[in-house]
Amino acid sequence: MRETTSRLFRLPGDVRACLSFFSRLPIRTEHDRPFDLGTSIGAWPLAGVILAIVPALLLLLLRSAHMVPTIAAALTLAATAGLGGGLHEDGLSDCADGFGGGRTRGRKLEIMRDSRIGSYGALALFFTGLIRVAGLASLSLVFWEGAVALLCVAAISRAAAIWHWRALPPARDDGLAVAAGVPDRASVVIATGFGIVAAIPLLAIFGLSAILGLALLAAGVAGFTSLCRHQIAGHSGDTIGASQQIAEALLFAGLATFWPALFGG
Repeated sequence: MRETTSRLFRLPGDVRACLSFFSRLPIRTEHDRPFDLGTSIGAWPLAGVILAIVPALLLLLLRSAHMVPTIAAALTLAATAGLGGGLHEDGLSDCADGFGGGRTRGRKLEIMRDSRIGSYGALALFFTGLIRVAGLASLSLVFWEGAVALLCVAAISRAAAIWHWRALPPARDDGLAVAAGVPDRASVVIATGFGIVAAIPLLAIFGLSAILGLALLAAGVAGFTSLCRHQIAGHSGDTIGASQQIAEALLFAGLATFWPALFGG
């Protein structure tokens, strides 16, 4: 409890650290303490919300100009990927290429380190991107609710990725995930708290659709974590990014399942 309280007091610095690492924003971390991803990671969901503010405002602007929801959603998610530097999308494509193209654990990890994208990676990006765009477009039929969903999903999907990270040992002997270590209990508690807070508006606005989305997210991340255990016996930076993308796509899919029917869609 004391450690969790201590982390909450240093939350502004941890948010800056996460924004500096997980985005293209020119943000410097505090000079009086070294950057420690392992102990700062609890702030990742909150950093995700901050990173989603500009895309959410863009979505509101585009929809207020009566832009078609699908195009508005695509431009919004493109802005989101641009701010994040495509970091999580890169992890998803690397995982798909490695898991789909490698026959042995060592070969899978070798492929995942290759910066070139293959057919499995391209397909993974295409279909998850398609789900996210279609889901956000459906939610954007109402002027402001797509923007609210975007902010909440940003937090919840990152909290889910931290659970994935925590559930598995590192798959490699080197690399960023090994250097960062497994998130400790305080980080998981703080990240989970942000995820719960973000889920409340979704449940209040979307009701049954939110319950379905959260259930799909939990099942999808749990299934992907089990797959990673079977394929490479652990996690890596790529699997962490992939779990965030999977969580986001499934949550958008669930939120949009019943929502268009309310408007005759």
